[in-house]
Amino acid sequence: MNQRASVCVSSDSPEEEVAFAAWLERWKEKMSFISEDYGCGCCVHQFDLEGPSEAVAALPEKIRAMTDWSEKGKR
Repeated sequence: MNQRASVCVSSDSPEEEVAFAAWLERWKEKMSFISEDYGCGCCVHQFDLEGPSEAVAALPEKIRAMTDWSEKGKR
């Protein structure tokens, strides 16, 4: 079953950027949706995701975000 999630990656946190890049490398092909980056780009990168529950469960906790997308299913 597909599940939704949102992530927020701080541009000044190399650990967060590496964590998201590693997650993306592992799960990108299995995801049914990955939004364009809608963060400002200078401070944060934000993405909405949809895919298998095991992929969402594998997201590092430190980059998870609560949004209308993840909580209410709104685009």
